[in-house]
Amino acid sequence: MSFQWTVVATFLYVEIATVILLMIPGISSAAWQKLFRSRLFKFVKNYVNLYFYVFVALLALLFADGVRDVRKYRGEEDVKARPDAEIHQHMKLFRAQRNLYIAGFALFLCLVIRRIVSLISNQANLEAKCSAALKQAESASATAKQFMKTAEKGAHKNAIDETMLEELDDVKKELAKKNEELRKIKVDFDALKSQAENANIEYDRVLSELQNSQVSQEGTISCC
Repeated sequence: MSFQWTVVATFLYVEIATVILLMIPGISSAAWQKLFRSRLFKFVKNYVNLYFYVFVALLALLFADGVRDVRKYRGEEDVKARPDAEIHQHMKLFRAQRNLYIAGFALFLCLVIRRIVSLISNQANLEAKCSAALKQAESASATAKQFMKTAEKGAHKNAIDETMLEELDDVKKELAKKNEELRKIKVDFDALKSQAENANIEYDRVLSELQNSQVSQEGTISCC
């Protein structure tokens, strides 16, 4: 394997390790969000951002070159009369296919990692909003219960101060509003969770295809 394809394969392995690390269930989305917002991560991101996009562009060029090589070696028909040339042509075809798969999956995992990071950030934001809404709803509920207890202690309803009743109504309205906000946040959180699960399923499928293709190519090359 040439130097450039060794670099691309190493990058692919790093991407696979990164995806596996992001999928570890023991690390919460809030912890990842804290890491993403840290000064060190922002510094590294700003420093390597340009180089990363240049490398992705090179990956795209290598992928296009791999497609061209595969089509080139598949189209050679004049080597069938010469066994040695045909074996050599098949070796070139297998290498071209291997390079095509490596570059293609590396590009695909770039998009997968970007999407996973986006989902983790959105999930962390929704969890923070959900927690804040829960605290506000609990505070409003406690205030409403306190007002209701105060009202029940009075001997007669007519003796209750009208201002207290108005405040109680306002608190009840605020509680209903917070409950509605909490319901919407929970719906968004469930939708985000479903997207994350779909991303996990798609990643598992792509990883399985990559492993199968590599095993198939290694077996074919060893046979040749």
